Amino acid sequence: MNFLQLLNTLSRSSAQAVSTLSKSTDEIEELRSHLYVETEIERKFLESVEATNKKESIIFLCGSSGDGKSEILRRHHSKYKNDFLYHLDATHSFKPDQNAVEALNELFDRHQANEKPLIVGINIGMLFNFQNSGDDRHLAIKQAIARFIDGERSFDNYQFLSFEDYPKFSLEEGKVGSDFIAQLLAKVTESDDRNPLYRAYVHEADRHQQRIYQNYRILQEPEIQALIVQLLLHARLKYDQFFSARALLDFIYNLLVGDSVLFDNLFLSPGDGLSNSLKSLDPCLLRSKRIDEFVIQRSLAVSDAEFDEFKDAFIKKYGDFDMEPSSWIRAFYVMKGVDVGNNYHQTFSEDFRRKLFEDYIHVWQLHHTLDNKKLLREFYDKILIASLIKFANRMFTGLGSDSIFLGARNGVNITTKLRIAMDTKSLERPDSSHIQSFNAAIKVGDESIKPFPVTISFLDLAERIMFGYRPNRHDKNTIVILEEVIDEVIRVASNNDSLTFIRDGREWSLLLEDDEFIVEACQ
Repeated sequence: MNFLQLLNTLSRSSAQAVSTLSKSTDEIEELRSHLYVETEIERKFLESVEATNKKESIIFLCGSSGDGKSEILRRHHSKYKNDFLYHLDATHSFKPDQNAVEALNELFDRHQANEKPLIVGINIGMLFNFQNSGDDRHLAIKQAIARFIDGERSFDNYQFLSFEDYPKFSLEEGKVGSDFIAQLLAKVTESDDRNPLYRAYVHEADRHQQRIYQNYRILQEPEIQALIVQLLLHARLKYDQFFSARALLDFIYNLLVGDSVLFDNLFLSPGDGLSNSLKSLDPCLLRSKRIDEFVIQRSLAVSDAEFDEFKDAFIKKYGDFDMEPSSWIRAFYVMKGVDVGNNYHQTFSEDFRRKLFEDYIHVWQLHHTLDNKKLLREFYDKILIASLIKFANRMFTGLGSDSIFLGARNGVNITTKLRIAMDTKSLERPDSSHIQSFNAAIKVGDESIKPFPVTISFLDLAERIMFGYRPNRHDKNTIVILEEVIDEVIRVASNNDSLTFIRDGREWSLLLEDDEFIVEACQ
């Protein structure tokens, strides 16, 4: 098979996208074997299989479509097929007129009549369906599924191994990124004869001036692979983007075989899901004087000797591309860690900085370790709490950071002084597998309020509020949490012993002292 034919097998639409027990051609099997990345869930699966010897036992390998369940089962089928009943995909039926739930009923019937334990690959959604609609003759299995949904993983004769428990991304210090995706990209581009893709690429040297081969050469750069992993992490954090193994292979296919140079394919590929997430992270959407000047000058063909020198070095290294100014901006961003010629592209590095993601990862790590209370308190005081107070006081400006607006009645504004602080005793470490948010803990005076989730969108809103931003309907999903927190703060603050009433520039304070209310005029 030639280079393009091998690349085509990575596509979501290829016949090889879904794993079955049937063998493909030797070249495809070789490529599949080379690209395979062993994961922690596979190691746990093998440990479970080796420890299982009771015929009543069932091992559920649970996840989502395309995440690699079937490929794990397929790889080990020949070794365990004589000792276990195997069912690669619970959506597959035994008869043409049989639905998935009926097929599972039959599968569990066969297991009960057999002398072997059962291994089944199943989508979590299908587990829910069987729990709700499966036959009551399998009540024990339905009850086991309910326990799995409640968080249990191994009990009685059941073991549930869920891909959700083994995330592809990490935010832990020193481990930020994705080992899985990094290994996959490295395997696709590995300069080794054991890599069928690289072998075909070298064999077709006379075609290296074609775009697909040039894209492959660009993707071979380790710094570009690292940037892509970082970009996918950003998509995961900002859009809760799901990445299955199948989707990642299809993503790599589109990077190389898409209609344009890799830099454009990365941000402009058609489609939903991941493509839409990456479009919103297009560096061309960033605004800076340097970026704008470059685009305008290139559009007007203004001479730039330094850029021309860089362009010559780029062409010599990767080939000649017909690139618009916007494509060059994407190239500068993707290649910012790569040395090329005079490194003209690296002068834009600061313009491409995504500080929000840096801030979120830093604060998540502070919560994960809880070993630097000074930096945590600085975040709470200067960003989180300050933005809460500023938003709460948006309807009555001029209040200090130690006061909060409680409401207005008949033209009289009601405020109170309060102290909001980080609630050290209520701080919780986020689980390593849960990177989408961390729980913030604050107290109003001496009273703790319920910890609330801080996502990257919440942090983004908090930071923008500090610069005077007024949230609008586009922030509705994040604003709900913000308003709930402020409602709770106001509930506690309303019980203060002292309230201040303001009308037409005049102020009165109402003080509860020794069960008596004292009214004082304020200066």
